[in-house]
Amino acid sequence: MRGYLIGFALALTLASCDSGSTPVEPESSRVGAGSPMLAVEDLPDGYVTSPPQAEPEVSGVSSVSVAGCDALLNRFRDGGTGVRFEGGASGPFLAEELTDAADAVDVLRELGTRCGTFTDTDAAGDTTSVTVADAGLPGLGEDSAALRMAASGGTGDDAYTLSGYLVAVRVGGTTCTLVHFGQPEVDPGETEAIAKTAVRKLQRRQ
Repeated sequence: MRGYLIGFALALTLASCDSGSTPVEPESSRVGAGSPMLAVEDLPDGYVTSPPQAEPEVSGVSSVSVAGCDALLNRFRDGGTGVRFEGGASGPFLAEELTDAADAVDVLRELGTRCGTFTDTDAAGDTTSVTVADAGLPGLGEDSAALRMAASGGTGDDAYTLSGYLVAVRVGGTTCTLVHFGQPEVDPGETEAIAKTAVRKLQRRQ
């Protein structure tokens, strides 16, 4: 179960608002003193850097019940080159990526409107139920969108529920995308605090 949680949470990340753009620069080289990326010391107590994972443990072959919402799931599954953290075996999990996609916030906002409730069925016939709604977080940066997402599936001992927040914030020509997920949920106040920290770090580099 832990491998699935990490795979799903990290898959729900960094290309979520990519729209075909590339990272501003290779992010592995941007973490450290003076970096605009989040670091462990920016986060609440208990977070550590996530170990590398070759690829998310989520099948790439699936079908969705609402046309077009595969775009959202595909962005989740694409992974990314950003920074990743975790606060325990069941989360919270956190990922951040910076991109130069000018329309990233609009893309996330539109997907949130279109994909409120849907299911995803993988090649084995296993179904994940997904709900998406406005997160109700305050606006950040020059433009922002925030979604609250929940995914559940499985039966018996394999049943799971994950929920959390997907946030995109534009600061100048850079868009920061954050995913903050856990089992069964994460604290929205913590999500907001992390997002504000990420924005402040970007603003200092503008």
